[in-house]
Amino acid sequence: MNLRLLVVAIALVLSAMLLGTGVYQNVVDAPNYMGAPTSLEHARGFYHATNPGMFFRWLVPTTQLFLLLALVLNWKPAPGTRWKLGGALVFLVLTDVITFRFHYPRNNILFVAPLTQSAAYYDGIVREWAIGNYARVALILVSVALVMISLIRIAREIAPREHRLS
Repeated sequence: MNLRLLVVAIALVLSAMLLGTGVYQNVVDAPNYMGAPTSLEHARGFYHATNPGMFFRWLVPTTQLFLLLALVLNWKPAPGTRWKLGGALVFLVLTDVITFRFHYPRNNILFVAPLTQSAAYYDGIVREWAIGNYARVALILVSVALVMISLIRIAREIAPREHRLS
């Protein structure tokens, strides 16, 4: 197995996991947060042992690390591919910017701070959170596509000559 290809393949799997989880949050989690404060009290109780943030705290940096490693390993042998891998990494870093600047303050309101505001206020925060998550999912989708294209290009480049002719 070629190390360049293996690292990009791992980065693709991790990126796809991020994409699936992000979509899951919009389809399953966010609608269940509507109807506060009862819904948020239930969510807080449900997330007593762990929460989605715990999953993302190891998955995102691990994905970024593999993308960085893929970029380094493919810098010279694949100059066209390096820009796609670099772009994929930039898009994932942008998801972190959105997470820290936009989602964390809303997560604090929804899951940590006392629930003293009106139901309409919390439903508005949930809607904002979901819209922001669509932005994150879109960035991750672009990242996944760039990594997938890179993987295909590298696989074609390293394929034995006889397989490329058929």
